[in-house]
Formats: sequence, structure tokens, C-alpha cells
Amino acid sequence: MRWKGWVSHPVWLGLGLALLLGAAAQAQTGNPTHDALQARSDTERRQALHEAVRSRGDQCNSVILAFHAGMDGQRNAFWDFRCADGAQYRARLPSERFAAIAFLRCGAAAPTPHHGGPCFQAVTGAAAQVAAAGGGNEASCRAACASQPAAGQNQCVQRCLSGQGIEVGQQAAATLPPGTRFGAMYVTDQPVAAYGFANGNTDRLAVNMAAVRICQTLAGQVPCKFQGELVNQCGAIAMAISRHPRAMVMTSDLSTQVLNLATTGRGANRQAAEAEALQACRRAEGPGVQCRIVAGGC
Repeated sequence: MRWKGWVSHPVWLGLGLALLLGAAAQAQTGNPTHDALQARSDTERRQALHEAVRSRGDQCNSVILAFHAGMDGQRNAFWDFRCADGAQYRARLPSERFAAIAFLRCGAAAPTPHHGGPCFQAVTGAAAQVAAAGGGNEASCRAACASQPAAGQNQCVQRCLSGQGIEVGQQAAATLPPGTRFGAMYVTDQPVAAYGFANGNTDRLAVNMAAVRICQTLAGQVPCKFQGELVNQCGAIAMAISRHPRAMVMTSDLSTQVLNLATTGRGANRQAAEAEALQACRRAEGPGVQCRIVAGGC
């Protein structure tokens, strides 16, 4: 049946039952299907979403990324996922036990904005995220972003309002000496190996947004996540990378790579920062998985 642009499928009844039976003790949010899905490993979650979307006839050959976008006031849960062929969907998991789950193609029109997109961004809890990140309402976000180039101001405001990209360290700017240099580091979640790094700018917001733009250019629709701020120090990002199983060879193209782990390092010089990042990364090394420094500087 159709529900305001969504398509629901009874096959999810069976999937929901299987998930609930497998993780009944994990229920905590008031949405049993979500709790059961959340309790599974990332691989199992992606497999479950893959089987469900394929059951409705969509040509998704595998799910390479699953992202919990949040819950609405009725405890409906939203999961975004990306197929290997580039297709992206939002799944709506009703809070009612055994209720059918609905799908919407990311970006499609929907009566409620967070139901239809943008995908891979949190749909709830934005106010708490902004408070934690030092952001605020639209007026304060626009004021904070006013120093950005005109082409980047809308993106800056969007990220500020959603609690992304205006994140800074614990030190207040007023307590830092004049001429303090800032840096910022961003990466994506597995398996997408995108990153953003910028350092050495006295404009705290500008260097943060520069790192965000670098990362999002590589990542596309997949959200980049703040990994930390640099204050008068050098930094580096290391990634444990392996060849994508569908790629004949691994190249600089992200579609040929799989991210296993991303780590960061800090130090008085670039060499020290890279050494720290690599040391943390090497726990993920193994057959076909090798750590490399992808970005760094002072």
C-alpha cells in the first residue's frame, strides 16, 4: 500500500519478527524493530536492509552504508542506507510492533521534510547537537557564518543548525593568545574512505569549514564527522584501507577502496603527529589492509 509517497511492504513483518526474536532483551527506545536492528552488527544491519529493499524489486546489489538518522516524536525510527550502485534510501520503522516498514528514495518529495531527506543527517535532536557544538538558532548561525565566502555560507548555516561543522575544542577563543592557529579533522564512517583536513589558520570557523568542504567533496551524500580540533599544533589522519571486493585494483578512486579504520594524531611537528596516527591505525592492519597517512600538516 502507499502512504504519502512511501511504499510499505508486508515482507518487513517477517524481518521485524526475526529481528525481535533475536534481540528482544535489547528493546529500550519504545520501537522494538529499531532496537532489534540496532542490536545487530553493522554487517547484519546492512544485510537486513539489503534483503528488505530487494524484496520490493529495487536493484540494490548490496548495502555498503547504513546510518541511523534518528526518531520522530511518535518513536518512528529512520534508517538511511546506500547501495553499492549509488542508490540511497530512507527506511521508516514504525514504533508499533510488527508494523510494516516503508521506504522512500532519498531526495524524493515527502510531506514531512525529515521523512524525505536530506539523507544521512540526523532528523531529531538537532537542538541538543547545536548546544553541544557551540551553535545556536538560525540568526546566530548566520552571524557565525557571515565571514565565509558567499558560495559557502548556506552550507555553513545548514551544518551549524544541525550541529555539524561548527564543532570546536574545549578552549574558549577568549582564553587563547593572539595569533592562535587552529585546525580541524573530519572523516566518514566505514566503509567510505573520505577525509578533510585543514590547519594553520587564525580564523577558527574558516579552517573548520575548509576541512568540512574538502571531506564532503570526497564523500558526497555520506556525512563527514568531526574528529577533533588542533590548537597551535600539528595533526595527521591515517586510514587502514583495503581493496573494494568489486574493484580489480585499488586506485585513488574512493569506489575502489574500503575504509577499515580512521585514526588521528597530534604533535609538536608533523612527524610526531603522523607517528601517533599510524600507531593507532596499525591495530587494523592485516592481510590486504594497510595503513597510510592521508592528510597532515601544521
